[in-house]
Amino acid sequence: MSGPWEQFQNNADSGPAGPWDQFQPPKAKPGKPITQTPDATTGGNTLLDGISGFASGVGRGFGNTVLGVQRLAGKGLSALDGLTSDLAPTLSSLVSGKRPTSLLGSAAKWLVDDADAGRARLNEQNAPYKAASPIANGTGEVGGSIIATLPVGGLLPNALRAAAGAKIVDVLPRALQAAKVGAVYGGVTGATSSNADTFGGILADGASGAGTGALLSGFSTPVAAGIGAVGGNVMQRLSKTSAAEYAKQKIAEALARDARGSLATGGYINPLTQASARLAKLGDEATLADAGGRNTNQLLDTLATLPGRTKDAAYNLLRQRTAGVGDRMRAAAEDALDTQGQRLPTTVASLITRRETDAAPLYAQLRNTSIQPTHKLTEIVAAADELGATKLGREIATARQIPFTLNPGQPGNWQMSDLDHVKQGIDQVLSSRKAMNADGSLTPLGTAYQSLKTRLVGELDAATTNPQTGESLYRNARQAFSAPSALIDAANAGKLAINRDENSILNTMQGMSANEIQAFRIGAFEGLRGKLGTQGGQTNIMNMWKEPATQEKLKAVFGDLRSYREFASSVAKEAQLKRLQSVGAGSQTAARAAGMGDLDMSALGEAGGGLAAAKAGNLLSALGSAKNVWNRVATPQSVRDNMGNMLLAKGANGAQNLNNLEALVREINNRNMLLSNNVGMFGGQVGSMTATPLPSQLK
Repeated sequence: MSGPWEQFQNNADSGPAGPWDQFQPPKAKPGKPITQTPDATTGGNTLLDGISGFASGVGRGFGNTVLGVQRLAGKGLSALDGLTSDLAPTLSSLVSGKRPTSLLGSAAKWLVDDADAGRARLNEQNAPYKAASPIANGTGEVGGSIIATLPVGGLLPNALRAAAGAKIVDVLPRALQAAKVGAVYGGVTGATSSNADTFGGILADGASGAGTGALLSGFSTPVAAGIGAVGGNVMQRLSKTSAAEYAKQKIAEALARDARGSLATGGYINPLTQASARLAKLGDEATLADAGGRNTNQLLDTLATLPGRTKDAAYNLLRQRTAGVGDRMRAAAEDALDTQGQRLPTTVASLITRRETDAAPLYAQLRNTSIQPTHKLTEIVAAADELGATKLGREIATARQIPFTLNPGQPGNWQMSDLDHVKQGIDQVLSSRKAMNADGSLTPLGTAYQSLKTRLVGELDAATTNPQTGESLYRNARQAFSAPSALIDAANAGKLAINRDENSILNTMQGMSANEIQAFRIGAFEGLRGKLGTQGGQTNIMNMWKEPATQEKLKAVFGDLRSYREFASSVAKEAQLKRLQSVGAGSQTAARAAGMGDLDMSALGEAGGGLAAAKAGNLLSALGSAKNVWNRVATPQSVRDNMGNMLLAKGANGAQNLNNLEALVREINNRNMLLSNNVGMFGGQVGSMTATPLPSQLK
């Protein structure tokens, strides 16, 4: 008596229709042949045959794959059934020596037999279409198999990504990605197309298909990339959009190569974001090329060497930039010194006017004042006379057309104007080389002169003091004169500071009041302004990063670290901008060679040589000439001009170009990833079919 599961053991041809009969063309009734089935011997409409053959191939490829999955499941269940039966033999099997058919084994046999029968029917019914149009039918078969395995793609990770979205993925990573996808699809197709009798044999066919699919897909990627490059090169000549896209791609590659720091080079941060920050720091004068490094500069230099618009554009930009270096560095010095727009000549002129206005009435009153000298004052004037100060005072008075009547040997009533000129004579002695060192400090002799002057001034202040008010006429007059004079001296000292060393500058500034410090800064700006007005001076200041003496001098001139750092930062920006001055200024031989190539003189010669070699049958020589011709025209001028325009863009345009680069690179990488996946999917199918015999190839 048959058991309840015997129905699963019936032959698929004699039993009820299997679940995959939907993939089979309708059977012909007896005496009524299917007239639409093509006959390879009768000919017919080639287009209709191709369409029918392709459609039949799609159905056969899809059905064979799905039936292959069913067959694989059946063989897997059969292997599992054998394993469980061996591990747990029943009593009846031990007695009879025969293993009974289990539920699992029956289901496995039905799945395998039904799949084999279904594939046999598909092969039989597809045979006329394949004979009539083998290419279309084979293409459809591959397409149907791909459609059936599409769900596998959802399980694959999108592994092909650029580091931080700023690097164009090279061909090698893309080939590896295609090989991975090809291995997966090849393995699936190889296993589902297998005709092995055992589950292990099916897995072996899958492994063979995976290996062949990986190899074919990996090797196909460079070919596809090369074909894409040739097509892209043609489009760059015909389409402005394609030319602009390729130009952006090459600039993004150069900026990625110029990434600085382990975070950027390791892909943790975007090098394009790094370049954007650098462009903003360099200011409005900076171009996109300035935001990069040596690789970006070299790219611009190459473009400026080759024929095209970049050569002239770079020359004009660099000429304009060089002409403005002095003004920009002067403005930076003025801002850091905080001179508030004041210049030395006008400042000194205003101080002189102020001094005359404040001190003139008091000195006019002194000219009408006489005193009776004390014994101490008489001795001081006698000492000054021996030093020559009285003689110098008389000369000063004579030059001013003021009477000088003082006689050191006759201490009568002395005029205060004469005694003030003696004090000015001592000032002249103090400024001599004997009294002052090179750094502005006093020598021992100068210290003695200064002491004598101090004693003289003290006696004159005391002699002109009003007992009732306690105010000294001479002190008030001297202060009214000396306040503007000290500012003038400080300003003049600041002007000379840029040519002195650090110690001398610090000694000069020692003891200065806040107003004198400000006057010193005005003078220091005047000195720096003059230095920055020459090319040699600009170079000297720009080189301070490697000259400690220049750094120390400037720190002393600016007075505080904040102001110095502000100026040093501006100087560093100018040094960065100066790097582009070498663009287009290289070897003239390279420029001439590029010009000859642009005229197509040598390219035409190479083309002619290639044709002659081809006619003579010298294939290697012809291929070499063709390669040389291609290399000469590989980058069209439209692309070079776009690259030059982008690299020389300043301000908002340059920043916008950088922002656009990241989105473009991401789009290119996604496109390359999709291409690699498609190559892997197609290569996996074709490779597995090559490695594993198809059901249609079975006898």
